[in-house]
Amino acid sequence: MRSLTWPAIAGASLLGVLVACGGVDSPVPPLPASPELARQGQVLAEGLGACGHCHSMTGEPGAPLTGGRQMEDQYGEILAPNITLARSGIGTWSEGDFIRVFRAYVKPNGSIVSPAFHSGAQWMSDADLGALMTYVRSLPPVESEVPARDISWLDRYTVGFFDSKPEVKGLIPQLPQSFRQEYGEYLVNHVARCSSCHSKPEGIIVSSRYMAGGEEISFDGETRVAPNITHDAESGLGEWTEEDYRAFFASGKTRDGRQVDPRFCPVRFYGRAPAQDVEAMISFLRTIPAD
Repeated sequence: MRSLTWPAIAGASLLGVLVACGGVDSPVPPLPASPELARQGQVLAEGLGACGHCHSMTGEPGAPLTGGRQMEDQYGEILAPNITLARSGIGTWSEGDFIRVFRAYVKPNGSIVSPAFHSGAQWMSDADLGALMTYVRSLPPVESEVPARDISWLDRYTVGFFDSKPEVKGLIPQLPQSFRQEYGEYLVNHVARCSSCHSKPEGIIVSSRYMAGGEEISFDGETRVAPNITHDAESGLGEWTEEDYRAFFASGKTRDGRQVDPRFCPVRFYGRAPAQDVEAMISFLRTIPAD
């Protein structure tokens, strides 16, 4: 992703030590407000992390993260929340609250973050999470009231029967970039979170199918079915070359020249990702076996 500078190392080390010592419930003092750390967080937020794909009204890199975009998960319609430091956003959140949302899917008021849109992010490294948090907290507050959804107890224990609440505690180190394929796997699963759309979730009669597609993705009242991105030669990307992958990440165009709809896949964000991150992801994606 990038070489860590001293502010990033210091911030990540503080984050990791505090979480490791007491779990996600530990009080966390402010991280160093380093401009360099915020810039590294911006690379994540406007690149592979694609925060604005859901948390902005236009779904574009650099748009205000004021929420309001309509999505759907297993419980039905949901509006992405405002994550600026406004009163109507996360202005009252502490650093500990921010960490807890990622590590345990729990908001300060005790409500649960939808696993459909955050699956995998709980294992983001302390270094990347610290940078992302610093960037988000550096943005100007923008008031935008977004109605919160209330999920009933009955729905939680019927529709959400297979939901799992993560309990990630302790230090999560940054994987060295020299482990190229493993680093690419980390980016795919825990930063870009490709599997949250391309892996059909486990159900009562359906087992989980990693990257084999089939999941329905809904934004702004429209629905698409996520494709198979395994190395299957017929229904997946088995015929894709490394150049095909590079072209896709750069432009959002598939091997056959089709432009992927940026409303459903954050290809506009992927085009901003550092080249070494893209190469690592390609290295891993080309190893995913056919389902």
